[in-house]
Amino acid sequence: MGAPRAGKTAIFDALTNTPQGPHFAVKGAHRLGTVKVPDARLEALRDLYQPKKYTPAEVTFVDVALPPPSAGQGSSFSQLNAFLSDADAFAVVVQAFGEMDYTGQPLDPAKQLDSLLLELAVADLEKVERRLEKIDQELKRGLKGNEAERAVLERCKKQLEAGQALRDLAFTAEDEKRISSFRFLSQKSALVVANVAEQQLDGSGLDPLRAAAGAHKLEVLTFCAPLEAEIATLDAGAQAGFLKDYGISEPARTRLIRGAYRLLDLISFFTVGPDEVRAWTIRRGTLAPQAAGKVHTDIERGFIRAETVLCDDLLRLKTHAACREQNRLRLESKSYVVQDGDVIDFRFSA
Repeated sequence: MGAPRAGKTAIFDALTNTPQGPHFAVKGAHRLGTVKVPDARLEALRDLYQPKKYTPAEVTFVDVALPPPSAGQGSSFSQLNAFLSDADAFAVVVQAFGEMDYTGQPLDPAKQLDSLLLELAVADLEKVERRLEKIDQELKRGLKGNEAERAVLERCKKQLEAGQALRDLAFTAEDEKRISSFRFLSQKSALVVANVAEQQLDGSGLDPLRAAAGAHKLEVLTFCAPLEAEIATLDAGAQAGFLKDYGISEPARTRLIRGAYRLLDLISFFTVGPDEVRAWTIRRGTLAPQAAGKVHTDIERGFIRAETVLCDDLLRLKTHAACREQNRLRLESKSYVVQDGDVIDFRFSA
């Protein structure tokens, strides 16, 4: 998401382009692209096991079609509230190339970011005010009001009126439940993507934008959409030469995909064997039985133990047998919190 002509679609194209061509689906006016999460650990496991099937983790990006604001209809974000509310996080694209923005004004990436984030806060404030008004009406009619909900919404209102995001507010578990149905936009995690010209691949000139993003506790990732779109269409060999010519260690699209994965607080555990080497996506803090449920619900129901080894140990020692001999293989119980990079073989009863 981002301001008109900031390069949202160009960045989406760079993420979804492949040597075989673009890869995305269409939902209404929006485009959805599911991309593989680059992971050197999983690639090394694939080379070790030479499986019949190889399955990396995935992240889905949505190129949101924002309609222009219309007289009397409020902001474009407000019009798309329901659709945007379904997102897990936002990649906020900011124009950092050229001299003029889409309005013909001198380019100011920091101001553009602040405006975008304010749009989200305003959309949330409208929700809060409507709900508080309804609670007040219920009280006037003598109906029992939800005082706990009112209290947390008043906190939200104060934060939003100050132009601050709800993601910066700390909520109790109970308060989280009370506001979960609102699916507030400013409560979602966000990553700032600065769409730059080729001359700014080193991030030069972005200090004001970084300062603005830092004030909102957001990370800034530098991305040159036309260059990245071209890189994405190259095969591995040609891509390596292209990156070397530009002095780039890895494509920015790789950093953006990984950044999105981290932003969502996701980690990967692996299952390996001659049939398939696969990354499974879970939330950080997931217990072993729930991780097993990702593989199959029957494994979660009949969970006994998780035979676990660190990916680095398996790659170093080459086999599970060698890991067992070196005491690197562990049997973990139901209370085990799965760690990023664990290679797991689940034991269960049918």
